[in-house]
Amino acid sequence: MQMEPDTGRDPTPRIDPTFRGGSLTAISIILGFSLGFTAQWATDDSPWHLSDYVAAGALAIGIILQIKAMAEMLEPNSLELPVYVRAKNRFLAGLLVTAVSIAMVILVNAVPA
Repeated sequence: MQMEPDTGRDPTPRIDPTFRGGSLTAISIILGFSLGFTAQWATDDSPWHLSDYVAAGALAIGIILQIKAMAEMLEPNSLELPVYVRAKNRFLAGLLVTAVSIAMVILVNAVPA
């Protein structure tokens, strides 16, 4: 009887594929909203001010983080818990940056020039 050599490493914990599917759906919906807001705002006829450029830059960073999280979540190794947690945290950071930049846009546009 031949025994497998013991590598001394525990197997990497994994998440259920269904759970990843739900997370991927949530990321996709929020990313779609972020891109839709950006497209709507960018085509507005109002003149841009310096604060709009700052908000646009922050919005772009947030969207890039969301896209990177989605790309990472689409990888087969995203079922491994450390990879999933990293993608989730990247998405949450992107969501936070996007939310703050949208709030900046709303506040700037609410105050009369």
